[in-house]
Amino acid sequence: MENFLLLIIIGVLLLYFFSSANVYKSLYKKVNEEKNLLELELTKLESIISKYEKQVKTGASTLKTNHDNLQVARDDLQELRLENMNQKHQIEELEKRNEELYAQVNTMV
Repeated sequence: MENFLLLIIIGVLLLYFFSSANVYKSLYKKVNEEKNLLELELTKLESIISKYEKQVKTGASTLKTNHDNLQVARDDLQELRLENMNQKHQIEELEKRNEELYAQVNTMV
C-alpha cells in the first residue's frame, strides 16, 4: 500500500513535471520568437537611423555650401552696388561738366 501510494505521488509529480516542462518549452519558444522579431525590428530601425544620419550629413554639407555661395553672391552684389553708385556719381559729375562746357561754348558764340 505504501509503495502504491508512493508510486501515485511519484506519478503525479512526474505528470506535473512533464506538463510544466511543456509549458516552459512553449513559453521559451514564444520568447525566442519575440526576441528574434525584436532583433529584426532593431536592425531595420538601425539601418533607417544610419540612412537618415547620412541624409542629414549630406543636407548639412549642402546647406553649408549653399550658405558659402550665397555669402559670396552677397559680397559680389555689395561690390557691384558700390561700383554702380560710384559710376552714377561719375555720370552726374560728367553731366555737370558737360553743361559747364556747353555754357562756356554758348558764351563764346
